[in-house]
Amino acid sequence: MSTDSSQQKVRQAMQFQRNGELERAKNLYLGVLQEQPDNVDALHLYGLACHQQGDHNTAIEYIEKAVRLMPAQPVLRNNLGDALHRAGQLEAALEQLQKALELQPAYAGAHQNLGAVFSAMGEYEHALRHSSEAVRLDPDKPEAWCDHGLVLLGHAQLEEAADAFRTALKLRPAYPKVANSLLYVLNLLPDADPCDIAAEHCSVAAQVYGEVPVDLPAQATGKPIRIGFMSGDFCAHAVNYFFEPLMEHLDRSLFDTWCYSDVVHADDVTRRLQHYTQHWCDIAGWSDDRVIARVRADQLDMLVDLAGYTEHNRLAVFAGRSAACQVTWLGFPNTSGLPAMDYRIVDGFTVPASNAPSGAEKLLRPAPVFACFRPPAHAPEVSSAPFAEKGFITFGSLHKLEKINHRVVSLWADVLRANPGSKLLLARDQLDSWQQQRLHRQFASHGIEGEQLEMRRLTDPSDSFFSLFADIDILLDTHPWSGHTLACCALWMGVPVVSLITNSHAGRMVASVLHQLGRDEWVALDEGRYVEIATELGRDRNGLAGIRAGLRDCLKQSVLLDEPGFTRGFENAIRAVV
Repeated sequence: MSTDSSQQKVRQAMQFQRNGELERAKNLYLGVLQEQPDNVDALHLYGLACHQQGDHNTAIEYIEKAVRLMPAQPVLRNNLGDALHRAGQLEAALEQLQKALELQPAYAGAHQNLGAVFSAMGEYEHALRHSSEAVRLDPDKPEAWCDHGLVLLGHAQLEEAADAFRTALKLRPAYPKVANSLLYVLNLLPDADPCDIAAEHCSVAAQVYGEVPVDLPAQATGKPIRIGFMSGDFCAHAVNYFFEPLMEHLDRSLFDTWCYSDVVHADDVTRRLQHYTQHWCDIAGWSDDRVIARVRADQLDMLVDLAGYTEHNRLAVFAGRSAACQVTWLGFPNTSGLPAMDYRIVDGFTVPASNAPSGAEKLLRPAPVFACFRPPAHAPEVSSAPFAEKGFITFGSLHKLEKINHRVVSLWADVLRANPGSKLLLARDQLDSWQQQRLHRQFASHGIEGEQLEMRRLTDPSDSFFSLFADIDILLDTHPWSGHTLACCALWMGVPVVSLITNSHAGRMVASVLHQLGRDEWVALDEGRYVEIATELGRDRNGLAGIRAGLRDCLKQSVLLDEPGFTRGFENAIRAVV
């Protein structure tokens, strides 16, 4: 093959690659490499196409060959570093990216990738320095602003992270990854107005997904009602503490069920859910258009989104109006912002009927609670109260670190000051040494020194976090995004929860649980009362021991664990709107 002919094929393959036709591009690159195995462009670009498809190990193999042939080319080093990062080879990625910057110090892409690698390594100061440099050098690159926002989120700089994501969306309005991140962060902002947040959800959804198709999909007639559920979490994931009870108890004479699973690696939970549903469809790796076509062919009466703006969501499928009626539930505590999403499931406490409507959807309140809780089988028996052995009260938090904003730190510091001798146990997989130092500094600024703080990093995925409740007397909830799943688990383990109610679904989920449990006295309307509730619980040691001994039985007898009752309410609500 002549040089001109090979160059022409490479240019043609590059065009395919730019258009997203990666298999056609790869075939052309391989054709060139059969004749010219040392063609650096073909080696590099074939590897890059594999990288784009998620085949990072093959990408490394080919781009490494290109680097050996042209070691002074920073672009090759940068792309090899990115592939090594995605393959989990962080030290090797670091070496390649630092070499790229030695060759070209003002290389924005290498700074961006270094920021991501340092973030994955827990080197957050280095990560912020490089991600900041990336957006300074190339302020028009949306990917750089996206990565910068993620680094800022790791620093719990929530407002700054939101602004970075907004900048990325201005540069690329149809950028679903950034939309997910921005709308997630908005629900964490402690001083934001819930109506403003809901309005931004709607504007972002319009940017990313556009208008609703005018043609409605075909709908089956007659009974049973054809209902589908879509999720990337049909596996060992907390969402199934609430979804599985519904699937087991749905009346099969009234409902014909579909599950559209975006799970790559099935597990025991996946297999249980497959047993409960009549129709199972694995959609992992499918394009959104293919999923839309499949759902429309199934002629559903209703399609239920279980993800919202969380990872692995398929909101584009709902934006494309795949079913005659579409509902969002469980995965995300706010509006989808999609005009094509007809309903959002809440309850009378998380969104009272007296509240002014906000968001794109109408509201469904199928039962006293928006979700029914099934404790996992591996949860241990309730332990004795830790204060009995330790001699002091241990407050606890197992929340994601980004939920522990500056207002939460200040409030928890007030709780510790009001309870001399008490401790706060913070535990999370994110709690590496840097994050521990950051939180120590934050608490120290409120007069709380290290002896009142205990921090644990959870590193073994096989360890159940339920065992940690044996070391916690009282769980402190976060705001404005309350810890719904965590509160349910704590209560099951006999641990009372103190929650500060706010004016949003996200901020009222735990209050809803406590209300149904008959424990409204653990719900605070302001920060002062929050401190008082925590203090009252901690000072009444006999009462606290009694609470721990009796909470599980109270939970069993409440509507929170009434699986048949919740399911009947859900069924009635669905039948009323389809």
